[in-house]
Order: sequence, then C-alpha cells, then structure tokens
Amino acid sequence: MKILLPLLLAMSTAFAGAALAESVGNVGAVNQSAEGNGQKLSVGAGVEQGERITTDAKGSTQIVFRDKSTMTVGHGSSLTITKFVYDGNEGVAAQSAKLTKGAMRFVGGAVSHSAGAKVETPFGTLSVRGGMAYVCLNCQNTVFAALTGVVTLSHGASTVTISPGEMVTVLADGTFSSPTPIPLDLLETLDSRFASSEGQSGGAPDPPQEEGANQQLSGARMPDSTPWQGLGYVGAFWGGNAVVQGQAQANNQSSAGTAHVLTTPRPRPPAAHRACSGNNCFPQ
Repeated sequence: MKILLPLLLAMSTAFAGAALAESVGNVGAVNQSAEGNGQKLSVGAGVEQGERITTDAKGSTQIVFRDKSTMTVGHGSSLTITKFVYDGNEGVAAQSAKLTKGAMRFVGGAVSHSAGAKVETPFGTLSVRGGMAYVCLNCQNTVFAALTGVVTLSHGASTVTISPGEMVTVLADGTFSSPTPIPLDLLETLDSRFASSEGQSGGAPDPPQEEGANQQLSGARMPDSTPWQGLGYVGAFWGGNAVVQGQAQANNQSSAGTAHVLTTPRPRPPAAHRACSGNNCFPQ
C-alpha cells in the first residue's frame, strides 16, 4: 500500500498535467517572427490554454480554435489565451484572451455564438457575441471596432455598446468616446496590422494564388449580426478572412506540412453601397 499510494499520486499528477496541456486549437497561419511561450510558432502546431503569443514588428499569426473561431495577432503584439472551454456542446463553453500590446482581430465561432467571448485589455474588456471585432492598442489612439455581432466594451461601472460598423476610442483621461462610424481609412490601417510583408505567405509552402483563393470563398458562415447600417464595404473584410479561416480549419490536424493558407484581394463593395462614374466606382 505504501508503494501503491505514491504511484497513484504520480499518475494523477501526470494526468492533471496532460489535461492542463490540452490543445485548445492550432496555428492556422504564421509570419515570423511569432512565438508561443518563447518557442517559434509553425503552421499546424498546437496552442494551449495559458499560452502567450508574441510577435515582432513583421510577425503575425492566426490561431484557429476548436470551435472554429479565430484570433489573429498583429505585428508587435502580445496576447495570452486565458481560457477556452468547448466540448462540442455550446451550453458548456467559455473563451477569453488578454491583449497587452499591439492588435488583434477576433472572428467568433460556436463559443461566441452561444456564451460569448471576452478580450481583456489594459483599458477595458471587450465582449463579443457571434461576431467580428478589432482591438488595436497602438493605432495612434486605442481603438475598439465592431464589424458584426453584439459587441460591448466595459471598464469598471462604464459599459458601452458598439454597433456593427462602429468604433470606440479611449480618451486621454481613460474614458471611452461615444461610438462613431468606422472611417474606411481606419479599416485599412487596422487591416494592415495583420497583413503579410513582401516575401511572407502566412507559413504556406506555396505562394498564395488568387484562383485558389476564390475557390475557398464559398460556404463560409457569416456570424449572427444586425444590419450593416450602410457600411457595405465592411463586408469585404469577411471575404479575405473567410479564405484564411476556411483553409486554416483544415490545419486543426497534426500535420503542419500539408498546410496551405490562401489570401485574396479584398472583394468589391456591394453594388447597393457604391457610387459610379464611368468605369470608376467608389464606396459610399
């Protein structure tokens, strides 16, 4: 019995360690330099709860979670995956992360559609239900932007709802601005925080091709959302992300050598939100 008890304790400790180290998702795309807990990330590698993702000025990575949600970590950023619970039952689910530096883009999956997801920052906590949101801590001002879904930002007793197509900035005194429409040039700035630099391909062994990317655009699930409120151009961002997310989901397997991450030029805004003169059209 004296021998058996230490053995059982050792086994229980080992099982507990294995549970804590359980993968919550995989790396769907990566541009170096990007690290997880100090180790270089690679496409297809597992990501664990509690893992801290850091990138340098040219680095970026996309984490694909088991519920098919994604967190894209931009250049010069630091993000920790603080909690992820999902067993296929949307009634038992939780997702949260902590961004302390840089920028991140979140696209909700099953957890977000049911329990909601949270992103904690030094300035407030962003809650996202069934949607897509940006957080940028170094875009001149700190910016929280909602593209779809139900998004709220809270700090202490202060809470503000950010409608699709709107953004909130953090003022000099630490309070939030009122929600305002997202300027198109700011969307471009936000998107650039995640873009690959020349010669980078998100870890794909073959350079991305437009033809292959277009083939991946079908079948992507749009999130639960309220109307676009006139920002039809915002929908263009879904095209590019759907390509990356759809292909990256296949990387939730153990093999990193077969990963192909595709990108595509941003689709044109819907016709209902365009003004045209001759052969030239502009988003309204």
